[in-house]
Parts: sequence; C-alpha cells; structure tokens
Amino acid sequence: MNPKNDSVHANLGYALEQKGDWDGAMAEYREALRLNPKNDWAHANLGYVLEQKDDWDGAIREEREALHLNPKNDLAHANLGYALNRKRDRDGAIAEYREVLRLNPKDEGAHVSLGLKLDLMGDRDGAITEYREALRLNPNDGMAHTSLGDALRAKGDKDGAIAEYREALRLNPNDDMVHDSLGNVLDLKGDQDGAIAEYREALRLNPDNDTAHNDLGIALGMKGDLEGATAEFHEALRLNPYNDLAHLSLGNVFSSKGDWDGAITEYRAALQLNPKNYEAHVSVAGALANKGDWDGAITEYRTALRLNPDLARAHYGLGLALEQKGDRRAALEEFRAAYVLDPKDGDYKQNYERLLQPANK
Repeated sequence: MNPKNDSVHANLGYALEQKGDWDGAMAEYREALRLNPKNDWAHANLGYVLEQKDDWDGAIREEREALHLNPKNDLAHANLGYALNRKRDRDGAIAEYREVLRLNPKDEGAHVSLGLKLDLMGDRDGAITEYREALRLNPNDGMAHTSLGDALRAKGDKDGAIAEYREALRLNPNDDMVHDSLGNVLDLKGDQDGAIAEYREALRLNPDNDTAHNDLGIALGMKGDLEGATAEFHEALRLNPYNDLAHLSLGNVFSSKGDWDGAITEYRAALQLNPKNYEAHVSVAGALANKGDWDGAITEYRTALRLNPDLARAHYGLGLALEQKGDRRAALEEFRAAYVLDPKDGDYKQNYERLLQPANK
C-alpha cells in the first residue's frame, strides 16, 4: 500500500464504510483528501459517512464540494438530497434527486427517494409514478413495493395496497412493519381476522413493535375482546411511553366502559405527547360532553377543526355542544357542515333538518 496514494486511502475508507466502521472510514477519506483535495469521490463518500454520524451540515459541505469539483457525480447528488431532506429542505432534496435521474435515469433508488419526497409534499400521484418506474427497472425492489402500497392506501385503493404489501412480503417475509401495514389495510376492508393474523405475525418477528401492539389492540377491541385490547395497549406503552396513539386507544377503552375520567386522562396524555393529534381532541371533547362540560367540549372540537377542517364528526359534536349552550344558529351551521362532508350519515342529516324547521315556520 502506497501511503501517499489518495485512491488507496479512499478505497480503504470505502471498505471500512462497508463494515460500518464510520470513524475509520472518516479518517481514511480525510487522509485521501489531504493528499488530493480534488478527489470528488472521497468528498462524496466522506459526506455519506458524516450523515451516519448525524453531522448534516458537514455532510452538505462535503457533497457540495464534490459537486463543485464534478457536477456529474450522481452519488453526491443523491447524498446531498438525503441530507437536505433531513434538514427539512424538501424542495432542495427533490431538485437533487431529479438531477440524479437526469444523469442516471435507471437509478431505481433515486426514483424511490424522489417518490418519498413527493409523497411528503402532497404530490401522491407523482410519487406513485416514481415508485412504478422504480419497479419497472427492478420488479424485486421491496421498498418500492412497500412505498407504492403506502401511497395507494392513502389514495383509498385498498386492493392495490394489499397487492403491493403482499409482493413486498413475498420478497421479504420477515419485514414486521409491512405485516403491520398489511394488517391495517385488511382492517379497513373489514377483514379483522386477517388483520389480527398479520399483527400477530409482525409481533412474532419483532415483539418490541409498539405500533403493532397498538394495532392488534384496536382489532381485538373491535372483536369485543376489551381485556386483550387493554393488555396490548399497555404493552405498547411499556415499550414506548411516548406512543400517543396507544394512549388514545386506551382512552377509547375507558370511554366504551363509560369511565369518562379515565378516558380524559388518557386523551390528555396523548395530547401532551402530540398536541396536533386531532383524533385525541375529538375524543376528549366527546368525553367532556358526556360529563356535561360543554365549554370544554366546544374548545376541543374547535381545536380539532383548526387542525383538520374536514372532520365531519367534529362539526357534528360541536353542533350538539353549541345547541346545549343555546346557540342554535351556530349549531345549525355545524350540523350543515357535517352533513355536507358526509351526506350519508343519518344523524347529521336528521339534526340539520331538525334545526332548520323553526326557521321555516
């Protein structure tokens, strides 16, 4: 080995990187760059190692230097896109992934990465296009199948999502998160037994998956097994005390038993962990309403609607609370909003038409 050959040090750095020796790899890449500051490949790989060390600013500097030296370094563009995304610069990340694909249209990983960023930006159709292109290039890309399944699920295409999750599991049967995701969609399809089987398989593969414990608990609760559901929610919280959804689920068990104080405690715990959890705001509003605290319920319903204005049940609950406070005009507007959002719900329609009657007399 020639200690003065920058390529030798860069190659050794790459070998150490592949073994997960980040500090050793970093030392070799830095030595390569001391010997030859214009080695763009070493800059790009040093940037990648810095990403593994959570030094995002340092990584961005190295990737930009690599691109200054060689604008066609697709590895540096890809690494820079990842680092910019972690710094919440999604537009910058998308631009870098698009450049990777301009330089190398057959980079399936870049298609998946671009799809993920487009999904986060709300461009679900664009994301689906990228995932499908990745799968055209490599039908055995499990991550692309999983990501496409997620996107199709969000679009309401349950059957399409199930097909993609099953294909991902054919490629990797040991992915507990995909089993959990498949269970979610089966749940949405009304196949609770199928969902429970998937959640149990996820937990066989990874007993510490708190999300799967919560999801299994919800499915058991839907089957009437409140004791089993409660045990799963407690296990989810033992594994992850910051799981706001498990607190919400446990609150729902208390609500089903008419224990409004217990329910409120759990809903408040969920909101302390995640104040943007609009489901928890709606749930605590309902519990407060059942205790006759109409002012508290109104506040929570309004908070939920500020977070998600399209929650029909929040408009409806707010309407009921406002009517109890004697504000029939405001209640009518909320019943109308609920009815417009979900015209198939008989209660929304009935209460909207009921409050319309006095005005028509």
